[in-house]
Amino acid sequence: MGREKFLRNFDWTLLATVILLGLFGLLMVAASTNTGDAELREILTSRFVFRQGVFLLIGIGAMVLLSIIDYNEWRRFIIPIYIFTLFVLLLVMFRGQSGILGAQRWIQIGFFSFQPSEFAKITIILTMAVVLSREDFSIDSWYNLALAIGPAVPPMILIFMQPDLGTSLVFIAITIGALFVAGIRWIHLGILSLSGLIGSVLAYLFVFKDYQQQRLAIFLDPWQDLQGMGWQIIQSKIAVGSGQFWGRGLFQGTQSQLDFLPEKHTDFIFSVVGEELGFLGAMALLAVYLFMVWKVFQVALEAKDLFGRLICIGVSSMLIFQLVVNVGMTISVMPVTGLPLPLISYGGSSLLATCIGMGLVLSVAAHRDTSLF
Repeated sequence: MGREKFLRNFDWTLLATVILLGLFGLLMVAASTNTGDAELREILTSRFVFRQGVFLLIGIGAMVLLSIIDYNEWRRFIIPIYIFTLFVLLLVMFRGQSGILGAQRWIQIGFFSFQPSEFAKITIILTMAVVLSREDFSIDSWYNLALAIGPAVPPMILIFMQPDLGTSLVFIAITIGALFVAGIRWIHLGILSLSGLIGSVLAYLFVFKDYQQQRLAIFLDPWQDLQGMGWQIIQSKIAVGSGQFWGRGLFQGTQSQLDFLPEKHTDFIFSVVGEELGFLGAMALLAVYLFMVWKVFQVALEAKDLFGRLICIGVSSMLIFQLVVNVGMTISVMPVTGLPLPLISYGGSSLLATCIGMGLVLSVAAHRDTSLF
């Protein structure tokens, strides 16, 4: 009977939506990595598409497996998971691979490299859900509020020091979403928001590196540094604008195919969508995203406990923030922070972390009124 309830409660529509976005991501990775003179067969079997396809299969498998396991089982392992996450983030600082502008964000294990900060998002979602869902816990005082926020601070600082400003900001979005659902008082939220605003200004003036300051300011007028920081934003706007309503056609975008647009298969893949599939394709993609987020909210509302509801809100906060920032930076309404487009951008760590998050949401849906364990 338990398995019958599990199958009946399982959100097949949400699973199908995630897989659909992942497959569309494969198609756009193929389109963004095409050099313009390759045949279709060569494009679809390129190393970028192959690697992303492998990670997508692994991600789908992990998502299904996590949906089968009752999400409440993770309460018992949250302390070792949290400690291991901090350990790996510390390891990145000493043994991590250097990337763009000297940032250390990846760890190499054999032929495989992964970005621990992506998986740290899931750890914080689970950790905050465990803390805030305790029966004897309430965030009605500054002390308890500090206890609730505390777990998110160490990993956020470690990630900021890599430096990875964009991912560290995702932690703030996850934290705010969780606190709001847990019933934070408006006075506390207001004071925290004001403190965050003041802290952001001070960090910009005294903590941020020069290139981080330039990235946060250049989107207002990218033409002031045409050949430098502004180049990426300008080419992205040209790509999106040239797609007009219908788009130039798949594998036909000049900005992406002729390699004018940097990071076109990772951070700026939405620009490729806009150029090749046009306004119509871009809006269709955003509509699918909104549908997926709405389904996650629906699961949150139907969850059997606060722990499950907080997991769903944490995952949805992560998705919404990354979606808004990524799309915003490609059309120059938000600073460039290097956040990937969930399930679409090339990158195994981001894809796997998103699938793991969605697997937890599916578990909340499937175990509304039953447990297999």
